[in-house]
Amino acid sequence: MQKDFTFWGYGVGAEALTHPSWGKPHYQRLEFLGDKVLGAAVAELLVERFADADEGELSRRHTALVRESTLVDVAARYEVGPYVRLGPGEPLKPAIMADVVEAILGDIGSKHGPAAVRAVVAEAWAPYLDQKDEKDPKTRLQEIVQGQGHPLPTYNVVTEAGPDHDKTFTVEVRTAMGTATGTAGTKQNAGAAAAAELMNQLEITR
Repeated sequence: MQKDFTFWGYGVGAEALTHPSWGKPHYQRLEFLGDKVLGAAVAELLVERFADADEGELSRRHTALVRESTLVDVAARYEVGPYVRLGPGEPLKPAIMADVVEAILGDIGSKHGPAAVRAVVAEAWAPYLDQKDEKDPKTRLQEIVQGQGHPLPTYNVVTEAGPDHDKTFTVEVRTAMGTATGTAGTKQNAGAAAAAELMNQLEITR
């Protein structure tokens, strides 16, 4: 496996592609940076493209563009997977692919600055910018519950498993209309999965 690969003309170092199971240096610091610069770049692009959108719409669009499923799709489109360095027996999970994409952006940002990240995001995220504006499951469930006159949903972590670099969370959502659980690599995504599962049980279309 080669140590570097090119993402929109920028060479990406091996650190951004190295999972903690492989060893150090790994991608977690670059992932942290990438999460921040991606969020800022997406916010700027949305404000420019949707000049008449209010804060709520912009927020929902932003959530859709930075969530795990979008990052995983970007990773697949640019064939990032073969370059990721994993320790023995470590599966290439979707959550890892999403982390690596953020780390790649962090690597580009640390070497070339936020303007370079913005240019990359403007191109790589272009297919998603005009996607249908759908509310995330937690927001949708909250609106449904409130619309029925019930108290807000509550979310609680019921299990937390795995090493620090590869946690898995199971979150339970409770409402007056029912309960459900969801499992994912972050508490936020697990909560969203729980909300989506409850709406499925209630046969509610998002």
